[in-house]
Amino acid sequence: MLAVAEINYIRHEVNFKGCGYSSVAKKMGRDPRTVKKYAEMEDFNEKPKKKLTRTAPV
Repeated sequence: MLAVAEINYIRHEVNFKGCGYSSVAKKMGRDPRTVKKYAEMEDFNEKPKKKLTRTAPV
């Protein structure tokens, strides 16, 4: 996960300044898919992981 300052910078550049994902990615040295993910993300809370249940061997 990126730092909060990096996420805020991505969101500001893409959503308010209208920069493209690839141009922001080049500025930051990140992958354009990562920039797109954080620019479009609304909820930043981590989702709880499901606990795997395994049956005991007999």
